[in-house]
Amino acid sequence: MDKALATLVVPSEARLIDAVQVIKENRSRCAIVVSRDKVIGVISEGDVMRALLHGADLHSPLEGWVSLSFKFLREPNYVEALELAKTHGISLIPILDQAFHLTGVITLNDVLNQVIIAPK
Repeated sequence: MDKALATLVVPSEARLIDAVQVIKENRSRCAIVVSRDKVIGVISEGDVMRALLHGADLHSPLEGWVSLSFKFLREPNYVEALELAKTHGISLIPILDQAFHLTGVITLNDVLNQVIIAPK
C-alpha cells in the first residue's frame, strides 16, 4: 500500500484510541478500516463519540463501531465524489479495486479544489 494511503488506514483489530490517532493525523475526520489488506469499513469522529457515549473507552476494540456500509468509488471521479459528500456528509471517499483493496482516496478538500475552486 502506498505510504500516503497508509496514513489513512487503521487495522480492524485496533482500538478506538488507534483510530483517533489516525483521524487526528490525517485531518479527514475518519479512518479507513482494513482487514487482511481489504477495506471493510470506515470509522469517523462521530462513530468514536457514539462509542464513548455508549460506555466504551478509548482502549475498547473498534469492532462494533465501524461503519460497514460505507460509500466508495471504483475510480477517481470528482463529480461523483462531490455528490457523495453532499448527499451523505462524508469527507473521505475510498477508491477501491474489485477485491476491495485501497487504491486511492478523494478527500473533501480534493473535491473542493477540483470541482468548485478549479477554473472552468
